[in-house]
Amino acid sequence: MHADSLFTLAMAAAVALLITPDGLAGPAPQPGMTWESIRSLPDFGGSWSMKLQPVPRPVLKPAPAALFSAWERKTSNGEDPSDVDGIKRSYCGPARFSGFNGGLQDFVELLFTPGRVTIINELGLIRRIKLSSEPFRETPAETNSGVSIGHWEGRTLVVETRGLSPDIGWDEPRSHLPIKIGRHARIIERFSLVAPDGLQIVTRITAPDLLAAPYEITTLYSRDRSHEFRAVSLRFPPRPAAWPATREQPPMRRAWRRVSLARG
Repeated sequence: MHADSLFTLAMAAAVALLITPDGLAGPAPQPGMTWESIRSLPDFGGSWSMKLQPVPRPVLKPAPAALFSAWERKTSNGEDPSDVDGIKRSYCGPARFSGFNGGLQDFVELLFTPGRVTIINELGLIRRIKLSSEPFRETPAETNSGVSIGHWEGRTLVVETRGLSPDIGWDEPRSHLPIKIGRHARIIERFSLVAPDGLQIVTRITAPDLLAAPYEITTLYSRDRSHEFRAVSLRFPPRPAAWPATREQPPMRRAWRRVSLARG
């Protein structure tokens, strides 16, 4: 058989794979599946830091609401409810995802490669998001960052996450607080640029063991293209006899209160 005949047969076979039983061409690959298509996507490059802003309070179920009230009473008295043994050991642990990508004390990066979006922050969080139209497995494995599947809707990246470990803390994922996200939590995020250097993430969380109603929050980030991404760690000042709930608190304490109370 001549080479041109082999080429013709190969092309016919390739076309047949793209034709549905109805004789119509199959759906085109979604954006982000090739380097070429990535070039046409919004530019999420650079390092992102979160803007401080008021956030809504979650509507908790009765049992976790009681725990949360007790926790707030401790923080208002200058106590750190996660410091169960006085040496900050309860903050030690792997980075976990509970709907918050970081950016308060650290920077966040979003990396695009064909078929995947990777989100990392300087405190050690790593999220690998598969770009796919495939459904989730019925019972995805439970991990510290869950299983994330994303797709593009126009200029907006939509990511759904399931399979989160039920032991992840609601307010501070690393800590040993008794307020846990619970089983069957589901998080949907919508990432979009709202300014040349402004990123918006609209997040909706359902957690049947914890929340009496879905929790929705919009988080804004600012871009710094000159920042050199680096690993950082939580650093705590020497603990005084009591932390006053004033503006004169040590710097790390102020940041801790913003994370814990503002997001609560």
